Amino acid sequence: MSLISQFVAQRRAFEAAYEDDDWSRLDEFFHEDVTYEVMNMPFHCVIQGLAPMLAGIRRSIEGFDKRCVRTVGLDRVVREEGANVIVHSAMQFERPPAPPTLTRLWEIATYRDGRISRLIDLYDPGAAAEYERWMAEWGQGLDPSYV
Repeated sequence: MSLISQFVAQRRAFEAAYEDDDWSRLDEFFHEDVTYEVMNMPFHCVIQGLAPMLAGIRRSIEGFDKRCVRTVGLDRVVREEGANVIVHSAMQFERPPAPPTLTRLWEIATYRDGRISRLIDLYDPGAAAEYERWMAEWGQGLDPSYV
C-alpha cells in the first residue's frame, strides 16, 4: 500500500472519530512516540506521544471545530515525497451570524515502518492574522488550542 493510501485511510479514520468520538481507531496509524506540531498560528504547539496528541486534537475539536460548521479538504493537493505525504488544502468554518473563515495549510506526515512518526500542520502565511481578526470579532467562547 502506498503512503498516500495509508494517509487516506488515516484521514477516513480521523473523520469517523470526529463523528463518534472513538479516537482509539487512530492508534494503528501512529507510532507511540509520534511528534505533532502546529505551526504559524497563535495556538502553535509541539506535542510528544500518541495519547497526548490525541487528547490535544480532541481538545481543539471540542473547543472550536464542533462549535462551527466545518468543511475540510477544499482544493486538496496530495503528493508523496520519500517517507512523507504532503497535503495542501483548505478548511472552512462557519458560525452564524459570523462570515465563514477559510484557512489553508500544509499537512506533512512522515512515516517510519508504515506508521506516522511526525505530523506537522503548517498554516499558510497570513493565516494567523486572518484567524486573529476573525476570532477577535466572532470567536467568543471558542478555543482551538491543543494544550
